[in-house]
Amino acid sequence: MKNALRLSALLVILSMACGFFSSSSSSSSTPRICLIQGCNWNSTVNTCARFGSSNLCNRFRNSCALRYANCVSTTAYTTTSLSQCSGITVGNRGRCGSTSSSSSSSNVVPIIIRRG
Repeated sequence: MKNALRLSALLVILSMACGFFSSSSSSSSTPRICLIQGCNWNSTVNTCARFGSSNLCNRFRNSCALRYANCVSTTAYTTTSLSQCSGITVGNRGRCGSTSSSSSSSNVVPIIIRRG
């Protein structure tokens, strides 16, 4: 009788543990349904957006692609001026406001020292 009780207690504990692990692993892969209405997916008017609170911008083919990225991503994009994506090709991410892959020097002001 004691063995049967121990076995049933062990089975209850194992079933609870299996239920916990299976439910915790399935919640991380829950599918999302993105319903994006009133969008012209064929539009070629580029859109620029900042990734979260970082200094990274992404150039999207159109606003529909941006809305879709916001739906499937855990970090939201915030629309910015298209000039922030200069030097970034469509579908890629780069530094906001950068005109090339090298560091931006647009804020550098030369100091001119005139002597006598």
